[in-house]
Amino acid sequence: MMRIYTIGYERAAFADFAATLVEAGVTSVIDVRATPHSRRREFAFKHLGPELAAYGIRYESWPELGTPEAGRAAAKRGDMADFHRSFMGQLATPEARAALDALMERAAIERPCLMCYERDPAHCHRSLIGEWLLAEPADLEVVDLRVDTPIAGSGAGEVDRSGR
Repeated sequence: MMRIYTIGYERAAFADFAATLVEAGVTSVIDVRATPHSRRREFAFKHLGPELAAYGIRYESWPELGTPEAGRAAAKRGDMADFHRSFMGQLATPEARAALDALMERAAIERPCLMCYERDPAHCHRSLIGEWLLAEPADLEVVDLRVDTPIAGSGAGEVDRSGR
């Protein structure tokens, strides 16, 4: 069975974030933020690759799977219907479709993890990516990883949304 993980770094200490990935056996982190910047240095695009490499995890930014500006604005307004519509439109673009195909190919040979900011996948577009992938006819499960001990401590947790 293929497995794709997801994780959010909100309120997570980097060491605990990385430990959660290592514990799950993640081989690559695919950053699905449209703009991979962060106020937290270790989660900013130019620092995340070297930081994760120290744990043996490859990092890539795939902004084609990020939420477009209109979707981010809708989420800030609390208009989740508009957010959903905007992001589903993004997933239908040729660039996003190619990325989704590449993600499925990757999942067949390694353990990728989609990363975004929000701790709770229910409040993040990565859950919509997971739903899109689960609708495809494949032997796939999507597992949402959570850092159990925000900012300090260590540990890992996961929520399986495969329905299996």
